[in-house]
Amino acid sequence: MRNGIITQRPFGLRLYLLVGFARSIWVNRYLAWEMAKRELRATMKGTILGIGWLILKPAIQTGAYIVIVSFIFSAKLGSSGSHFAYALYVLCGMAPWQFSTQVLQDAPTLIRSRIEILKQVIYPLEILPITSIVMASIAPLILFATYLLLAMISGELSWSLLLLPIPVALLLTMLLGTSWLLMVVGLVFVDIREIIGVIFGLIVYMSPVVLAPSMVTPRIWGIIELNPLSHIVICFRDVFEAQLHPLSWGIFAAVTAVSIVLGMVGISGAKRIFSEYG
Repeated sequence: MRNGIITQRPFGLRLYLLVGFARSIWVNRYLAWEMAKRELRATMKGTILGIGWLILKPAIQTGAYIVIVSFIFSAKLGSSGSHFAYALYVLCGMAPWQFSTQVLQDAPTLIRSRIEILKQVIYPLEILPITSIVMASIAPLILFATYLLLAMISGELSWSLLLLPIPVALLLTMLLGTSWLLMVVGLVFVDIREIIGVIFGLIVYMSPVVLAPSMVTPRIWGIIELNPLSHIVICFRDVFEAQLHPLSWGIFAAVTAVSIVLGMVGISGAKRIFSEYG
């Protein structure tokens, strides 16, 4: 105790915050789900197909991509790949990349767009990204289903897909922590949403999503690996293709840990401000 204030070791404090946030998310899971359903209905209100567009749109885009890449351009990995080899390569990288892009792009506006309501109602800020995560998961699920279909047709479906929950859990944790931080940053820096969209839209062409080591020089691939997000894609592809890149898994885990810690600090500060001045 120091000056009447109870102090905790940094690790103990972080663990305390993590347990508290995890408990809050679990307790408020139904509220988060209902808010997600409300957002989904509001997004498609007035359209003929309604929520069906959320499934139809990514399905059409994915189908068009497969036809163009596999049959029109006949893109292949190396000299002995099947018609679908490159399409499968991109699909298993595009799913986590698209998901991350959508969630992180939405995060800066989660508090700002609800600021007046949050000032009047006590609301668990930590569950706000859950709504965005649910909405952003539809397109990656379509990509994943397409991958499964093509992999079965090509005979390239691997047993390692049973390990998919591991990178999914890491990615969800990373996105949750980063979203908490971006929610707070977005209150001050309004343009952050557009900046994230532009950055992700550009670096995808210099990432493992569309590039393989055989397509570029070792120096270029080394530059690509400097981007921590590249290792997320590599880890997902490890699971899809029964490979293992220990360095990428270590970086993925480290990025996740840093994201959740910074996010907890950021959202704790925001909650304190709302409770004092709301």
